Amino acid sequence: MDRRTFLRLSAGAVAALAMPVGLVGCASEGSRAAEAVRALLTSYVVPAEEGAEDAPESTWPAADYGDAETMERLETYAVNPDEWHRHCFAHFTFEVGEGTVDEETGEASVAANLTNACLATALEGAGQDYAAWSETQEAEDAYAAGGKAALFAQLVSYVYARLDADESPVTTTVQVRCEKGDDGSWAPQVADDEAFFSALYGGTSVAVPTL
Repeated sequence: MDRRTFLRLSAGAVAALAMPVGLVGCASEGSRAAEAVRALLTSYVVPAEEGAEDAPESTWPAADYGDAETMERLETYAVNPDEWHRHCFAHFTFEVGEGTVDEETGEASVAANLTNACLATALEGAGQDYAAWSETQEAEDAYAAGGKAALFAQLVSYVYARLDADESPVTTTVQVRCEKGDDGSWAPQVADDEAFFSALYGGTSVAVPTL
C-alpha cells in the first residue's frame, strides 16, 4: 500500500470515528435537557397525603403553578392552595421526548406530552352543579349559616368533585425551552410560558382569576 492510499484510508477511518463521537455528544446534551424537563414535570405529580407512609419530608416541590393571581383571589375565600393544586393535578401524567440543542443559540428544546383533567370543563360543570344546588333549601340554610363564604365553599367543592372525576382528560404537546447554566446543567425556562401552564391544566389558561 503506497503512502497516499494509506493517508486517504486513515483519514476516512478518523472521520468515521469522529462522527459518532460528535453525535453522542449532542445526544447526551439533549438527553440531559430532557431529564431536566422530566424533573420539572415530576414536581407537579401529586405527592402522598401528609401522614401516609410515603409522605414527602418537605412541601410539594413545584415552585411555579402559573396561577399566582388566581390563587391570590381564591385565598380571599379561604381556598387552600395546596388542596386546590392537589385536585387540579390528581390525574396529571406526562411523557417526555428527546431534547434537541440549537448550536447557534446554545438552547435546548424538549417536546413533552402533558395529560390532565381540563380545569375549564370542570369549572363549567361545577357552575351547572352549583346553579342547581342554589335553588334548594340546603343552599338557603348554608347562606343563613355562613353567608357568601359558605356558598363559595360549596362551589369549590363542586369544582373538586369534577376534577376528581377526570371526565375530560386533555393531552397537549408543548415545547419546553431549556438554558444551560455555567455549571453545565440544563434548566427549563417556563416562567410566564402561557402555553406550558395552559397544558398543565388540561388546556386552561390560569394566568387570570378563574372563579
